Amino acid sequence: MTAGERQIVAFTGVAHGLNHAVELVYGAILAVVAIEFGVTIAALGVLGTISSLAYAGAALPAGATADRFGSKNTVAISMAGAGVAALIAAISPNIQVLGFALVLMGIFGGMYHPAGLSFISRTVRQRARALGIHGAGGNLGTALAPFIAAAIAGVWSWRGAFLVFALLSFLITLIALRSSIGPDANQADSLKPQHRAQSFLIPLILIFVINASFGFIFRGLTLFLPLHLSTNLGLDVFGLKPVVVGGAVATVALLFGVLGQYIGGELGERFKRERLIVPAVALTIPPLILMSLGAGWLLLIASSVFVFFNFMAQPTSVAMISDYTSERLQGRAYGLTALTGFGLGSLAGVSGGVLADGPGVQWVFIMLAGSASLTLFCTLGINAYILAKGDPEASPEG
Repeated sequence: MTAGERQIVAFTGVAHGLNHAVELVYGAILAVVAIEFGVTIAALGVLGTISSLAYAGAALPAGATADRFGSKNTVAISMAGAGVAALIAAISPNIQVLGFALVLMGIFGGMYHPAGLSFISRTVRQRARALGIHGAGGNLGTALAPFIAAAIAGVWSWRGAFLVFALLSFLITLIALRSSIGPDANQADSLKPQHRAQSFLIPLILIFVINASFGFIFRGLTLFLPLHLSTNLGLDVFGLKPVVVGGAVATVALLFGVLGQYIGGELGERFKRERLIVPAVALTIPPLILMSLGAGWLLLIASSVFVFFNFMAQPTSVAMISDYTSERLQGRAYGLTALTGFGLGSLAGVSGGVLADGPGVQWVFIMLAGSASLTLFCTLGINAYILAKGDPEASPEG
């Protein structure tokens, strides 16, 4: 990568981590907010659901905004808006104002992915490698933010947690607006899509399905892995309560996603992406089945292996969006990807909750294995279509 490309990757990696961190502050301080405002957890859960729907719904218009006004500018809008929303949450006098802040947080936070991903695809030649680093930044934010927010709330207050992340959001906005982060002047010709979009509509549709399935799996994993571990892990860790152990061990398992994202990005530059994604997805299915059957160390190891391979496949699948999409439409393409991923992901909470309340939380992971099997079928379909077309430009080297 050139110096300019490294700046872009570093900037978007930090912004991605912060995007997820701001979103997760609310969940980390839920209990103390309920006490202060005298409301039920269920009521606060409704606010969280509305915020999540706003996050998903903002993706498609954000993609169009990125195409029209520029990806970096849209990232700046997203970060600034999320910062303002977090600031309103920090000073909210009642539950109504907090709810308004959370909706704003969802709208502006949801603008990030179409803008950030298209910023990379339009400016960095080694897309898969860059997207792997970008994804690792998001994983770090997802894994560490709840602990950081809870620590700030414990030492200071829950309002302080929102305030700290608001200030960080404003800092990223300032960097985006005042810095010269952007593509090198001689890169334009090397950043064209790898395929003729008209000839590969079917693979592009299958890639959208793959990314939507990844969104469903991700939401199911983050919602139910802590519960599954606290219920079935059965390991005594310093005498801590099972719920604490489950949350801590889930964080450790999710950190394997950082390594998976990085390695997946590297492999996505060395091998044909359409072929690489097949074994990467296939290797997620056995550990999911073991997670539904196992307990103790087997459950912990299977969880870590699944997280590693699941996130290893994602830089490749995300890079393939830009491989098959016209440069001028990449913001909209990533907007549709985010909309379907986060939108379908919201269904994992409902369907997983029904399974957890019924036959047991372990059945959630059988459901996720079914989703991974659909993903595998789509990856095979892409390769079969390309083979049947016999197009020499297909399945490029990263």
